[in-house]
Amino acid sequence: MWATLNDEGKKVWGDVFPDGKVPVMSMSFHEAKVGPNTKRVVLVSWNVLSKLQKYAVLTKISEKSGVSEEVILKDIEKIGLPLRESLTTGIIAAELRYFI
Repeated sequence: MWATLNDEGKKVWGDVFPDGKVPVMSMSFHEAKVGPNTKRVVLVSWNVLSKLQKYAVLTKISEKSGVSEEVILKDIEKIGLPLRESLTTGIIAAELRYFI
């Protein structure tokens, strides 16, 4: 399964996911607290990403947030890596069993 990045998502993550496909853990979006707001997110399949993709994600988030890559990695390993629904066109399943 993967989420397909929309145009905004490609601007943000297109360098990490050049084909616009981000592997995800589930077919559904969930609500998550982001500061005082609630956003719909899906968790990225972190273990499926290549070492280069993991490095790029950590670097990008670290530069944007000012938090060290080590702290970000610990958070990802603890709670997962959310991808905002607003950056996607939806989720695609490659296996028919998800449609039964």
